[in-house]
Amino acid sequence: MLQHWLIELVGHVSGLSDAQLRQIETSLPATKALIDLLNRAQPMIEQAQSLYAEAEPLIDEAKKEWQTVGPAAQILIDVISHHVDKGRSPAEAAQAVRAALDGSIKSVAQDREMDRDVSRVTVFGGTGFVGRRIARHLRGCGATVRIASRHPRRAEGDGLEQIAADAHDERSVEAAVAAADGVVNAISLYVEHGADTFHSVHVEAAARIARAARRAGTKRFVHLSGLGADAGSPSPYIRSRGEGEAAVQSAFPGAVIVRPAVMFAPDDAFLTTIVGLLRSLPAYPMFGDGRTRLQPAYADDVAAAIAQIVRQSKKPSPIYELAGPRVYSYEELLRTIARSAGLRPVLMRMPFAFWNAAAGLAEMLPRPPLTRNQVELMQIDTTAAESRPGFRALGISPRSLEEELEAMLKHNKTQTQNDAHPR
Repeated sequence: MLQHWLIELVGHVSGLSDAQLRQIETSLPATKALIDLLNRAQPMIEQAQSLYAEAEPLIDEAKKEWQTVGPAAQILIDVISHHVDKGRSPAEAAQAVRAALDGSIKSVAQDREMDRDVSRVTVFGGTGFVGRRIARHLRGCGATVRIASRHPRRAEGDGLEQIAADAHDERSVEAAVAAADGVVNAISLYVEHGADTFHSVHVEAAARIARAARRAGTKRFVHLSGLGADAGSPSPYIRSRGEGEAAVQSAFPGAVIVRPAVMFAPDDAFLTTIVGLLRSLPAYPMFGDGRTRLQPAYADDVAAAIAQIVRQSKKPSPIYELAGPRVYSYEELLRTIARSAGLRPVLMRMPFAFWNAAAGLAEMLPRPPLTRNQVELMQIDTTAAESRPGFRALGISPRSLEEELEAMLKHNKTQTQNDAHPR
């Protein structure tokens, strides 16, 4: 078809006869072969054009998908590099990669599910151990964060606002939640002093913040509690935690309760204290017989989970229990920490009556290293219930205690070497 069309076109323009054109055609064999090839290719060209028209919207969708998966791919590269540097076996590296990707791709993909209407969040207790991490994660996902605390510090970075707020004062609380789309209560008390009792902080103040948030039209309210919270407990601390949950849910229907396990981080009072005591004591005194079960969680994982709960567009669960990937007995935990630190400690069992007496004396100090509520918590198992949603429901793969401990010990060793040999 193409060949005949070309001959007709040349003949029309030039005025040559068909016989003359055919004579020219026979004298140009290569040209004739090229035209024949183009003639045979024409259906394929037409089909390719049709396929491209069909593929064009898919190409656009694929670009969007790779924009989503790209950060997860970077996580994959980082995990592989980390384990190669550590000299781990291929099987160990593969297992770590699977664990990382199991949560990371879900977590990155869920960024699309963030509620863009929850753009301003007030964090009560935002200068504390967990609160400042929550504020950082909220800011990292694009929210403007108002940090409400009794003693505000200077705000660091754009999108962070410090405001003085007393959780015991109604007007102060109302000013802190004004125009906030989300509110997080991360206030916690470990030692009672003056007007700050477990009941006044964990129950009354928590309910006051929740009521003010509801009146202000806040879309999402998250209350930080803890594993083991029980309104029927004889322990004032544990009981106040349970009563606080009930008070918040009553004051703000739809409030989300987050119960983290004992948390660890490089600047914590848990892991760092145990490492220091294991190094310095000839024999380490254990709580009771060492059989109490714990499931420690990395503080930044908890903060990331709370930030996601605040901003996710889908309706969250009423209660989340956030715990690490492994359950330890207290004795197993101590031996795991000691082994990572290259120590072989002598562990000595001490009755809880001794610890209660020691904690009572310690609470007389300005910053007590041990409190009676901590002793009470060590008498009950603090592990996540399988029936409750946790990190996995939020697409987060929690960091292991061993991994963080290894990084912490390596950092401390490097810091010690730098201090010993200053440049």
